[in-house]
Amino acid sequence: MAITPSASAARGRQVEGEGILRLLLLAAAFAMPLASVIYIQVQNTRLSYAMNEVRDRIKVAEENQRKLLLERSRFQRDEEVSAYAVKAGLQPRKTSHLIRRSFTAEDQKLAKLHPVSSDRL
Repeated sequence: MAITPSASAARGRQVEGEGILRLLLLAAAFAMPLASVIYIQVQNTRLSYAMNEVRDRIKVAEENQRKLLLERSRFQRDEEVSAYAVKAGLQPRKTSHLIRRSFTAEDQKLAKLHPVSSDRL
C-alpha cells in the first residue's frame, strides 16, 4: 500500500482542517464565558438604572405623602381652632389670630339704623 501524493495532500489538509476547527472551538470556549460576563454586566447596568428610577419614584411618592399628611394636620388644627372660636365667640382673622368679637350682628344693625358722626366723639 503505497500512499499517493494526492492522498498525502488530502490527509495533510484534513489534519490542517482539524487544527483550525480545534482552534475555533478553543476560541469559542474562551469567548463564551467572556460574552456571558459582558451580558451580565449589561443587565446589571440596566437593572441599576431601573432601580434608581424606582427609588426616585418612591422618594417623590413619600414626599407627596408627607406633604399631604402635613396639610391634613394643618386642616384639622384649623378646624379645631374654628370650632373653638365659634364656641368662645371669637372671630378668626386672616392671619389666623383670634380677636374678641366686639360687635354682634344686632350691634351692626343698630349702627346702620342710628349712624354716629365722627364730630360727636
